[in-house]
Amino acid sequence: MSTLRFQIQHSNGRQEQVTVEAERALIGSGAHCEIRLPIDQAAVEHILIQVGAGGVFAQALSFEPPPTISNVPFTQAPLPADVVLGVNQTQMLVSLSGDAVGAGGGPKTKGKTNPMMILAAMVGACLVAWMYLSGDDNQTRVEPQDYPKLWDQTMTTCDKSGNDALAFAQEKRVVAESKRERRMFHVKDGVDAVPLFETSAACFDKAGDKVDGDAARDTANALRKELDDDYRTHRMRLQHSMQVKDYETARREVRTLIEMTEGKEGPYVTYLHVIERDLKQKLGRPS
Repeated sequence: MSTLRFQIQHSNGRQEQVTVEAERALIGSGAHCEIRLPIDQAAVEHILIQVGAGGVFAQALSFEPPPTISNVPFTQAPLPADVVLGVNQTQMLVSLSGDAVGAGGGPKTKGKTNPMMILAAMVGACLVAWMYLSGDDNQTRVEPQDYPKLWDQTMTTCDKSGNDALAFAQEKRVVAESKRERRMFHVKDGVDAVPLFETSAACFDKAGDKVDGDAARDTANALRKELDDDYRTHRMRLQHSMQVKDYETARREVRTLIEMTEGKEGPYVTYLHVIERDLKQKLGRPS
């Protein structure tokens, strides 16, 4: 078991030291976080700290605002013990205890930092800084081409049987239809409706109701295609609006895309948050 030590300087100047005996620790304002910060300083889950073979690593879970290493925003990077991790106005040093096991399996020397880890952190931080901090209107953002899928590619099944399957199918259909109706106001509801319709179809099938099963499946397929088309259209509109510097349109498109990909991870999701931050700075107000 590793022991993580956090030396924290809060936004009001108060200093605190916290010890976490675990391989990982969450930093955020949520009650379940090992390092809990005020709600005006951090998202519910803002940073994940993990102990790996090469030492301590930090992963950004929220970009409102982006967390920093040595005042430079990052997505995921090694975290040497002598660099400052920042969340809003809160700063901290994170280290393993002196008897923690290092990469080679032996004792980790307290206060000694692997130069390669520092170099990797600096290179990674500089790359992310280029994405986040460049204020040049002529700077071209490199859009990742690996777009996350809106839904997992898994076969939907029903774990109910008999009358329970029929009641469950009807319940899921009602919820799915409600979400489909709300998608004009909250597009994520439309995304969530698709697997609900598919679950409803699977349970209607299991209950022997082929007519309602086929109807729910047809609705799911039609909604899936419609949302996939919308997803592609919003990506193209964002590309075009950024190219022609129509930032008001870009602001709307990026917010829609962030909502559609809520809960997803990957370079494109990170890119959307980068663009959103750029637009807030350019337009001088929240999106």
